[in-house]
Amino acid sequence: MRIWKWSCLFLVSCMILTGCGSSSTQKADSGVAAGTSQKQVEMAVPPKGIPVLMYHMIGEVKDNDAVLSEAHLREQMKFLKDNDFHPISLNQLYEYMVHNKPVPVRPVVLTFDDGYPDTYSIVMPIMKEYGFKCTVFIPTYDADQSTRLTWKQIKEMQESGMVIASHGYHHNRLSEMKEHTLDDEIEKSQEELQQQLGITNEFFCYPYGGNNPAAEAALKKAGIKLAFTMNGGWAKYGDDPYAVKRIWIGNAVDIANFKQRVTTEQYDQR
Repeated sequence: MRIWKWSCLFLVSCMILTGCGSSSTQKADSGVAAGTSQKQVEMAVPPKGIPVLMYHMIGEVKDNDAVLSEAHLREQMKFLKDNDFHPISLNQLYEYMVHNKPVPVRPVVLTFDDGYPDTYSIVMPIMKEYGFKCTVFIPTYDADQSTRLTWKQIKEMQESGMVIASHGYHHNRLSEMKEHTLDDEIEKSQEELQQQLGITNEFFCYPYGGNNPAAEAALKKAGIKLAFTMNGGWAKYGDDPYAVKRIWIGNAVDIANFKQRVTTEQYDQR
């Protein structure tokens, strides 16, 4: 009888140990599978700089080069994906420009100005489709004013992974403001981004691209660490982080010219 009991205990112990071993193996296998499914991205410090692409409205408007057709945007994003470009965040751009930190090879930055409704209806689904990082610069006063994005849409865009940053409060030229008005314009935008989105914003795009030393000083005081102009060129290590250059993308930019703009600063003007 005692022998029978010991035999049963032995069999039960074997079953428990076998089960534990099987479970450990499954966890290990799933861990390996998850690790191997992620493609390793090569990192490097780009010696020639990084193209920061500047978009505005997306849609069908004739005789307005600032309005890019949806077909052109889709063609451009497909080109970036097919050719292993890596859209990076503004934090990654900052670390490269200020600290010379490496970024994924073939980097590019996608920025969309002004907060048009099509940034929600067209751009957001395309960014989701390709898994691309991008930043939307909004003039905060214009939200919920019927002509631009609503705060509800902006929050949904933020939740989808799009970075929301400041394009001023009233979308007025900072370079033409006196000190008190300048500080007020920036502070109001920062406060609204904090209240509506819960963010301590660190990025700014100059309305109409105009910047000067007074505007740069005011942005520093407000906690901004990167500010973007409309001046043409690539962003490079050692450049003024409060005067970041960008590459214009208009409807006249066909795919051949787009390829030039993301591979060399010596592109054909359109």
